[in-house]
Amino acid sequence: MPITDGEAPVLFEFGDLDIIDAEDAEESATSKKHTRRVRAEQYRLSKRRNEAYATMLRTEGVANPAELFSQNPCRTICIVNIGYCAEGLQTLQSLESVFRPYGGFGRVVVDSTKPYSFAIFDSASNAEIAFAEIRDKPCAEFNNKPLVLEYVSPLVFARLAKDSLPGSTEATSEALDESRGLFYVADFISKQEEQAILAHIKEDEERLSTTNGGSDRWHRVQERYVKHYGHSFDYQTKHVGDAAKTASQQLPLWSQPFIERMGERIPSHTLEPDMLTIQRYPPGAGISFHVDSHTAFTDTLAVLSMGTPVQMDFRKPGAPRAAQMSLDLEPRSLLLLTGEARYAWEHAIRIRRTDLVDGAIRERRERWSITIRKVNKAIECNCECPDLCDNGAETVRQLRTCLAAKQTRAHNRLD
Repeated sequence: MPITDGEAPVLFEFGDLDIIDAEDAEESATSKKHTRRVRAEQYRLSKRRNEAYATMLRTEGVANPAELFSQNPCRTICIVNIGYCAEGLQTLQSLESVFRPYGGFGRVVVDSTKPYSFAIFDSASNAEIAFAEIRDKPCAEFNNKPLVLEYVSPLVFARLAKDSLPGSTEATSEALDESRGLFYVADFISKQEEQAILAHIKEDEERLSTTNGGSDRWHRVQERYVKHYGHSFDYQTKHVGDAAKTASQQLPLWSQPFIERMGERIPSHTLEPDMLTIQRYPPGAGISFHVDSHTAFTDTLAVLSMGTPVQMDFRKPGAPRAAQMSLDLEPRSLLLLTGEARYAWEHAIRIRRTDLVDGAIRERRERWSITIRKVNKAIECNCECPDLCDNGAETVRQLRTCLAAKQTRAHNRLD
């Protein structure tokens, strides 16, 4: 539709303002004047918002605003029309004073090269309160300029916030998102569910200690501790291990609710797991860069994080440039990897006692994670990621030979 004189161009429709009906023929002259003033204010606000959106889209080289902004509440709020500017530190301090009165506010993130900034909260629910009270309203700290606010998901924030790539001074040539198979769901479980799961883990530990000769089935791997259900994992062969080393050859009953929820939240990528691994990371522990064995597991794997946040790093070997990115795994969040993110990118948690997040140093504390996967019984992979695929490894060929011999013996017994 062509834009006519007197109309503001509409680039974005998230949270559009209500339009006041001014067609009542019986309203007073005062009311008409008030209505015209309100409409004029709405027009100016709409124009400012559209200009801010257009600037941000142009800066990021994005055509569709939906690639940047979320319609669902997130813990990160983007202040679309306020950047570092010439005021620099004053801008940062002013933004902090705007958001500090709201519960759960953590910090403001600004980048001297970008025309926008971010306010980070400890939860989406706390961010939602500040968002509702501040958005599009005159702000005294900025000469009554309305703040244009939008939610951004953790993945988008990881891509846009320069400080989310420690040690990197430029954007990478590639980044992971849902189109490449990385799905991230904040607050996938509630705090109450998190506490219940940790209590179940403790109960299983006590039960196993009394029924397995004092063994609670925890295994130490470097500085972290792991326990397997369904199938075990052999950290020497990097493949499925001895079933006798599992806590149980069945998945625990307490895991079923959040496994079923995965299919509801990410219906495009369902997972029917037969292996669950609990990992406990003491402060400072981590896991080196790796890709989960292509021939040991199927296309999709998921990680549920609990306890405290930690930064996970991703890199893509063999890329034209050293493609890398970092993602802050929040407590109670779900990370799902499939497709390219699963097969072509390595992931790691650096072995260190602090993380640099949004320019601030954060100390690590104990973290728990639950990884759920499905065993690839064919021990075959036909992916297009030779740099990371183990399909041709000698160990894998031996496993396939053993599998073929086992199947032959089973067939002969049937005959």
